[in-house]
Amino acid sequence: MDHLTTLNFSLSHSRFWRQFRDVQAEGFHRASHRVRLWSRILSTAPVATERVLDGAPVEVHLLTHRRDYLSAMWALKSFYHYAGVRYPLVIHVQGRATLRMIRRLRAHFPKCTLIPEAEADAKAERWLMERRFSRLLTARRASIMMMKLIDFILSCRAVHLLAIDSDVIFFRRPDELLVVTKEPLEFDLFMHDAANSYNLSESQALNELGIKLSPRINCGLMLLACDEHRLARCEEYLAHADVARANGLIEQTLHALYSSEQRRVGYLPDTYYVSPGKTTLPLDQLVCRHYAGSSRPLLTDEGIPRLIEIGFLSDTP
Repeated sequence: MDHLTTLNFSLSHSRFWRQFRDVQAEGFHRASHRVRLWSRILSTAPVATERVLDGAPVEVHLLTHRRDYLSAMWALKSFYHYAGVRYPLVIHVQGRATLRMIRRLRAHFPKCTLIPEAEADAKAERWLMERRFSRLLTARRASIMMMKLIDFILSCRAVHLLAIDSDVIFFRRPDELLVVTKEPLEFDLFMHDAANSYNLSESQALNELGIKLSPRINCGLMLLACDEHRLARCEEYLAHADVARANGLIEQTLHALYSSEQRRVGYLPDTYYVSPGKTTLPLDQLVCRHYAGSSRPLLTDEGIPRLIEIGFLSDTP
């Protein structure tokens, strides 16, 4: 291996080099503005949540990593602020976390359960191997998104699981997500996507799996009955080669298949907004928005500025 090849190999495996290239691609001025804006959440007070307890009505789960944990704090703090609840919180940390990241998360969510990836890997792999769920094991090793399916369910001790992505911003009280019953809800609740985003088509699901696939399910924000049987069925779905494609849609596809098969699909109102482009509804009508995919820059350009405009930072002690 010559010196240039060695250098390229070393740089490609350097976290700092990858961060530099990401900032370069975003633009240094824009990246600097984004970090300053996102960091304003650090001036707010800690969130008081309940401790995780067996049999609680609902538990919040979020997956984050060192590059988006500040936006995750905006997602969580805007939810707890407008919901006015103290639901137990579990934060799943993907990848190598920095000490500063961990300290900040613990300071702002002092009663949360924080699960580092090494701990999650050990638990999930042991559980999956004990049950011989080899397809789920392979999928989890190949796609980060599978942590949102497998790890959330395995660590949930409540009746219901409320999953929030780190790029969701709340603007008003999310009444549909406020669960007080310890009896499983009749329907799982999902955001209504702008279009189908699955690893297989509706016709494939019907003709090849015998499942009438509900359209346009988006898993950026979802409220589910916490049920390990979902994982057992997902192990079977993964026998289909298209379902098992290890991309960003695999977890959403599996959730959609299971909830559709069980006839449990429910949709949140369109005021729980997701779109690849600019918001077409007035922001003051939205409960929240999922700034996913190509709309991610709008989290910085629209979502957080809107929260600041309506007094979120001043209303939050």
